[in-house]
Amino acid sequence: MLVAILGVFKYYDFFAVSFATTLEAVGIPVGVTTLNIILPVGVSFYVFQSIGYLVDVYRGDTKPESNFVDFALFVSFFPQLVAGPIERSKNLLRQIKIERPDVTGKDISYGLYLIAQGFVKKVVIADNLGPLADALFNEHNLSGPLIWVGLIIFAIQIYCDFSGYTDIARGYSRLLGFRILLNFDRPYIATSPSDFWRRWHISLSNWFTEYVYFPLGGNRSKSETRRSINVLATMSLSGLWHGASWNFLFWGIYHGAIILLSRTVKSFVPNNFAHSAAGKAVGIIVTFILTVYGWLYFRVTDFSQILAFNHALLFNWHGGAVAVAFLAQGALYLLIWVMLDVLELYWLDVRGQQVRERRGFVIYVTLMILIVLLFQAHDPSAFIYFRF
Repeated sequence: MLVAILGVFKYYDFFAVSFATTLEAVGIPVGVTTLNIILPVGVSFYVFQSIGYLVDVYRGDTKPESNFVDFALFVSFFPQLVAGPIERSKNLLRQIKIERPDVTGKDISYGLYLIAQGFVKKVVIADNLGPLADALFNEHNLSGPLIWVGLIIFAIQIYCDFSGYTDIARGYSRLLGFRILLNFDRPYIATSPSDFWRRWHISLSNWFTEYVYFPLGGNRSKSETRRSINVLATMSLSGLWHGASWNFLFWGIYHGAIILLSRTVKSFVPNNFAHSAAGKAVGIIVTFILTVYGWLYFRVTDFSQILAFNHALLFNWHGGAVAVAFLAQGALYLLIWVMLDVLELYWLDVRGQQVRERRGFVIYVTLMILIVLLFQAHDPSAFIYFRF
């Protein structure tokens, strides 16, 4: 039933139109009726959360919930309802079931920190970089340098947009006494494509690993071919989860392909180099380039435009000065993003979910509030992941 709900609301029109187009391409005309249903906000998140609960109950990892109010709160917990993280019953439902502890000073300090940081990411960085990314992707005089600047700016925009929402959701939850799942862990310092997905949208990555990749056989499959198919199938579904469009499917396949490619390359790299500082630096740089390039297939939905972008990346490398000028327009917000990530390392214990350096906490939160007041975008936009 849950899969049917998601299929009707999100995928019916896509598959119906694609099927009709395929038949027409081979000379079989067919009429198709589309539903044109407005997609409920956050439907992918709470459907996946409910599916996870059912599978956990079936496996015996979670006891069936008899209290409808508690279960309804688990599914519709408002801070993370519309854009995640995708919660697990053994985390959030368990907290709902136990007697709520008093909210401590540590809860308040960590929650306020996350909320302030989330607002800086969203209304200062993402919303100011958004119009710049739009201008770059709407540019008709395409060139390699300009496209790379556009992809880098979009990479930071979507990260700050989505992780900003997550920070706010986790912060509000902490003020209520709940600890919801970590969803981002500095993904752009990942040392491999696999490591990127351990750091980006962690709750979705874990969901697909637990409920798709492992049931397919995971790495336990005996043949290398089957293991590769498992990876590609999982990442393809992950791409399609993001949207009912061929570009999202291709984006998922792309990430599956670079995961497999990195595994192959890793088998030829000596362990002493792979674990050295130089090896990790190379891994971070290569992974960042591959990830940023992959955002092209997420951001651009028209394949003729995607081909034009790739042609320019390969054969058109003029316009370096224009690219630098665009980059300069976003430089302030890129610097603020770097500052946030560096100070988070110093002040936060991300895994332990607490403020590590409390002496400077008030100063830093005050600084973030001032940054929001001084640099917030004049034309704020909706969160990108609201449409998924």
